[in-house]
Amino acid sequence: MSKSSRSIVLFIILFGTMFLFGFVENVKGVTYPLIKTELNVSYEQQGIMVSLLSLSYVLFCLIGGILIGSLGVKKAFAAGYVIMFLGLAGTFFMPGFWFVASALVVVSAGFGLFEVGCNALAAQIFTSRAALLMSLMHFFYGVGSSLSPRVAGTLSAALGWRHVYLLYAPLALVFFIPSLLTRFPLPPGESLVPDGSGQNASSDDGRKKSGTRKITFFAALKIPVVWIFSVVLGLMVAVEICSSNWAGLYFQDVYNLDPKTTGAAFISNFYILFTISRLLSGFAIEKIGYMRSLFIATLAVIFIFILGFILGAKGVYVLPGLGLFSAIFWPTLLAAAMGYFRKDAPVMTSAIIVIAGALTSGIQFLMGYTNRLAGPAWGYRSSLLYAVLIIVALVVLTRYMRRPFKAETGVS
Repeated sequence: MSKSSRSIVLFIILFGTMFLFGFVENVKGVTYPLIKTELNVSYEQQGIMVSLLSLSYVLFCLIGGILIGSLGVKKAFAAGYVIMFLGLAGTFFMPGFWFVASALVVVSAGFGLFEVGCNALAAQIFTSRAALLMSLMHFFYGVGSSLSPRVAGTLSAALGWRHVYLLYAPLALVFFIPSLLTRFPLPPGESLVPDGSGQNASSDDGRKKSGTRKITFFAALKIPVVWIFSVVLGLMVAVEICSSNWAGLYFQDVYNLDPKTTGAAFISNFYILFTISRLLSGFAIEKIGYMRSLFIATLAVIFIFILGFILGAKGVYVLPGLGLFSAIFWPTLLAAAMGYFRKDAPVMTSAIIVIAGALTSGIQFLMGYTNRLAGPAWGYRSSLLYAVLIIVALVVLTRYMRRPFKAETGVS
């Protein structure tokens, strides 16, 4: 296979995996309320489950980051496909809540491997217009996320929520064989695309020693600006996923809306707008600027939260608008990190994702605990507080980014 053909295949695997990621992950807006009702789960147990899923995701982001640094991106992708298949198939057969939760923990492990794998590969092949290409990559995540709730709602109404996971399981293997047959780039620092000198960076099948210093994953964890990026990203992800994790329960338990119909439509509409935003927003972000775009999007999210919660049950028609603005959070912040850390970006972004995932996990637990302490209306509503904290964290990050990152010393 020629280098150009290999690059095309890698783009297909990358975008296809993101579609799969979104399609599988976002059954939860439909299935979580059904699991809670059928298995008689408390809010605290639901919060613990969501937190455990986030912790599994974080742990396997960490494992994936280490795996990528030592064995390459291919191993992370291959392991992700297999683990996701086992978790989805296992969910169908589990008899009780904690057994179901354990199978979903396995599915989240696959998400963690895909997360660092996709972003590490993107950091190597997206060498210009990073925000635009990152938005396009996550557009495919949004397409999967938009389709999945409708499909899951139909399947769960006809067959039950367990069959949703069983029928989704074979999809996890769609890109498994192509990923095994394609050469992937080697650990961070090399690129698949020309470097300007007419030479291409090496792949899993061999590489030349460049002699340049490469920062390690664990060294990245000691760098203060990495933690600041992580806090911003962790808050952003918590706000982004709060709708898929908690809105279904919010509208079911507070306003008695059916998660298989109204709830599924809410999540689907959220991700339709989310997907449109990721397809089109990249062009505007490149013109406006990465950090300025993040400030604007966060302020818009705060406004929509306030309006949606004031409207009560009618907020089901307003709150999907969060998808338009939260869609730009992840790709735009990581594009800013890529530009800031440059050649060290693959390892640095892996570290950022791991730390951010841990923070997001803690916030998901707090949302569940908030529901228990303050009532079912307040877990989802607490997302407004975390959106406000994003503004504070962005101000701190902007000040840090005024100083260039010094790769040799790991400081900014």
